[in-house]
Amino acid sequence: MRMYGWRARLGMLLPTNNTVLEPEAAMWAPAGVTAHATRMISSRTGHGSIEGLRHLVTQVDRALEEFSITGVDAVLYGCLSTSLVHDDWEEKFAGKASAIADVPGATAFGSVCAALETVAARRLAVLCPYGKEIQALVAPAFGRRGFEVTALHSLEVTGLRAVCNVDPIEVYKAARSLDLTGADALVILATDLPTFPILPNLRAALPIPVVATNQALLWRAGQLVGLSQDNPFMPLAKEARA
Repeated sequence: MRMYGWRARLGMLLPTNNTVLEPEAAMWAPAGVTAHATRMISSRTGHGSIEGLRHLVTQVDRALEEFSITGVDAVLYGCLSTSLVHDDWEEKFAGKASAIADVPGATAFGSVCAALETVAARRLAVLCPYGKEIQALVAPAFGRRGFEVTALHSLEVTGLRAVCNVDPIEVYKAARSLDLTGADALVILATDLPTFPILPNLRAALPIPVVATNQALLWRAGQLVGLSQDNPFMPLAKEARA
């Protein structure tokens, strides 16, 4: 019997700057679930860019091979903006996860979309930290999955380390100021933007569901490893609509 991770071990592929997903996974992990990370270099300039995201995916095979040796039950691709740049990244990553690590895989963007489907949301108010180059890709990416972005606001924190150090209160205030007219859900993008400290208050304050990236990714992870009943990662049930 496993000493640690006796219920499930999750492997997380993270950009090198990301210091948020690991602690947020630890905050919400139930007893018997552990999360283990490997890192991938994106931009060496310290700023998010399309060029950096293209470089990031060149390291996925190596990272998955590492997890095939570690022995995990599912792998999580912890960079949402990759899916904004690379079409069909969800299917490509799942295929690689199965072929190389022999386990199921989920991406951050795919998990967000799955969570939105669960709460029957189609019209989205979006909050993100991205600079203009990546901002421009958000609405088209959601559009390809059948969603409509009704409002988009960015904190415009382009420094990769800086995103991880954004005060969650700033995220809360930005979310509360976003125009939610006609939106079915508020979506907070980026795995390196801290949200867990303010999610309960934000969900209680708003009349529509809130789906944050790490929240959705860990919820999806729970499904992949058989924790779909009373899933500890994301209590979507009370938000689901008829």
